[in-house]
Amino acid sequence: MLHSFNGTDGAWPQTSLIFDAAGNLYGTTHHGGVSGQGTVFELTPTGGGGWTEKVLYNFGKGTDGAAPEAGLIFDAAGNLYGTTTFGVSHDRYGTVFELSPTAGGNWTEKVLHSFGSGADGTYPMAGLVFDTSGNLYGTCSQGGAYGGWGIVFQLTPQAGGGWGEQVLHNFSDYSDGSTPYAGLIIDVSGNLYGTTSSGGDYYEGTVFELSHTAGGGWTHQVLHSFNYTDGGTP
Repeated sequence: MLHSFNGTDGAWPQTSLIFDAAGNLYGTTHHGGVSGQGTVFELTPTGGGGWTEKVLYNFGKGTDGAAPEAGLIFDAAGNLYGTTTFGVSHDRYGTVFELSPTAGGNWTEKVLHSFGSGADGTYPMAGLVFDTSGNLYGTCSQGGAYGGWGIVFQLTPQAGGGWGEQVLHNFSDYSDGSTPYAGLIIDVSGNLYGTTSSGGDYYEGTVFELSHTAGGGWTHQVLHSFNYTDGGTP
């Protein structure tokens, strides 16, 4: 046992961990912390085989998101990126955030995007992935243009430090799938791959690919529709 959470330092971790180059572990908790809205934590190995936990950030300040269910990723500078299922004031629809280390061992949170219009996606439940240009990609489990069946989105850094969101695909609950709970992976050509937990030809979920097209667009292709006998609800 490396660490047992006690509520004040986080509760209900629901996703995997990542290492940094020094061997420290990083993750999120869905609940707990100062405001009960979740945390980002670090576990550092100590002498004798023990580990020490440090809470890097407590969600629940009203403008920073709440209840992260997904894991984290690093950029080359050592900043952490992730999503929260709920948004600012706890009643909006999720965020993408960055945590940056500051002097003295502290960390500063910045919300890169706050979901909330419905059309731009709601309730992101999975983590993020970078491409080689520094763009971020992820999924929202709900929202979008077709009745709220979820989206794939891209966040692009803008001049001045902001980030612009683009919806790459709106799921429709039919043959293309719906309700993506999981994150994405990216191949060397920049194509994205993921799963939906429902929809498809048999309404048991899909595996899909999003590929670049001329002019900056994206094409969605279902690679497999589950039919229950071969699995369902990925």
